[in-house]
Formats: sequence, structure tokens, C-alpha cells
Amino acid sequence: MASVAVAERRHDQRVAGGGPRFGASAVMRPGQAVVLVNICSRGALVEASVRLRPGAQTELHLGGDSTRARVKGRLQRCHVVGIEPMRYHGVVVFDEHVDLGAADQG
Repeated sequence: MASVAVAERRHDQRVAGGGPRFGASAVMRPGQAVVLVNICSRGALVEASVRLRPGAQTELHLGGDSTRARVKGRLQRCHVVGIEPMRYHGVVVFDEHVDLGAADQG
């Protein structure tokens, strides 16, 4: 079978975890602990132990060694990535661009 080239649709380069500015742990309103899988200035891929509701408005509380940020956004999609224990990945699209520091490409 021939391989098919897939066009890259991403506008910004993603960085692992919270990048150089933020840690990989975050809190999603209303208080759900999540792990940042990757992040860019426009959004983040998060992992959670509870189902995330696509379309829901939310706020991520990000923190690093010397900085904190609250970022409003919308959950765009969610899917199961693990059964035991149950784990979900969700994409949060930010309402405004986030400064990621030196790694920010947007």
C-alpha cells in the first residue's frame, strides 16, 4: 500500500508538557487536575482522569517556577487514551494567545 502524505495543519509548533515557562501539571476549572501533554500559544493537549465535555468553556491554571497564568478557552474534542486506569485526552483552544517564553513560535 502506498503511503499518503499528510499536510501539516498546525499553525504553531507544539512543545512537550508546559514548555519552558510552565510545568506539566495544571488545573482545569472547576478544579480538575490535568497533565499538559503539549502546548502551543493557541491551545493545549491535556490528559485527565475524568471525561471532558467538548464545547465546554473552561479555564486552565498554569504554573512554573516563577510564573503563573490563568487561560480561558474551550474544549474542542475529547477521546479515551487508556482504560485501566481510565484516561482521556482533550484539546483546549485558548481564547487568547499565551506567551510560552523562548519556545513560543506563534
